[in-house]
Amino acid sequence: MTGDWGPDRVGDLVALTDAALPAERLSADELTRCLWDDPADAAVLGDAGAGAVAVVVRHSVGYLRLLVVAPERQGSGLGRELLEAGEAWLRDRGVNQIQAGAEAPFYLWPGVPIEATEALALLESAGYEDSGAAFDMVCPTDLRIDAPVGVQVRLVSDPEAVRPLVDREWPWWWDEVARAIELGTCVGAFSAEGTVLGFGCHSVNRAGWLGPIGTDPAAGRRGIGGALMAGLCADMRERGHTETEICWIGPIGFYAKACGARISRVFQYRVKKTS
Repeated sequence: MTGDWGPDRVGDLVALTDAALPAERLSADELTRCLWDDPADAAVLGDAGAGAVAVVVRHSVGYLRLLVVAPERQGSGLGRELLEAGEAWLRDRGVNQIQAGAEAPFYLWPGVPIEATEALALLESAGYEDSGAAFDMVCPTDLRIDAPVGVQVRLVSDPEAVRPLVDREWPWWWDEVARAIELGTCVGAFSAEGTVLGFGCHSVNRAGWLGPIGTDPAAGRRGIGGALMAGLCADMRERGHTETEICWIGPIGFYAKACGARISRVFQYRVKKTS
């Protein structure tokens, strides 16, 4: 039934997601970057133009990245067949559990959107248990917050300008930060002496989505986080985004207070043991 799709089939996948998930507006670049550019062991298994499942193995854990079925085939059992094909592919690689959500650094969503009733029902019936939730927030990109005196916020072109801070505080974010620098969507906050005080990224996996972002703990409570947010928003506005989705939120209170952001989406994590 299912065949292994290479990146030459991204047009078929765009057509599928446009039909089944029109609100997501997934582009060929986003799908290619998240599903095929990942150097980890990954696959996209598709059934003609009817549906597809994307899976990946990372650190002995299998992740379900995408499961999409054409509207005319929904309710036919194809979704379960695709899910089982993805699970079989992962089991063949010896994973000890399969997760839907909490998969970084290449991901299309932080988890399963809670509005995806059919997908959540399918996962539940297949033995996937609820293991938590994640939030996104949204704010307009006309946000303007001045940088503190003596701090400059600018686009980053040299990875070494921010790598010492990322490696010290958030090494698991480096892959995303490096991709943002390559895409020209990373900003950094620097002291007058050139010391990195913080960084922020946007459009790493999804266009117009913000994150990761971090401020040196030693430089906290100086307004650097807000200035980084403003710098990112200004760059996104220049690129045509009137609002940004702040992905995989940590401190809800900071974004609500500093940026006027509001929770826009909720995602569930789902986990299934394979042994």
